Amino acid sequence: MKEIEVKDNPLGIRVYAVGEPDIDHMTEEEYNLFASSLAMRINEYITKQKEGTDAV
Repeated sequence: MKEIEVKDNPLGIRVYAVGEPDIDHMTEEEYNLFASSLAMRINEYITKQKEGTDAV
């Protein structure tokens, strides 16, 4: 697993990938799937963080 450095990362989260995705050579369909999967994971992370904060 390798950490991917994200240029615009206002949340300060770390992004990891198995292997190294080559975004410059992805098809549009692959890129859309990659981006939507990443967005979904970020939303899950934020939701869990909010749930943990509300419980305190």
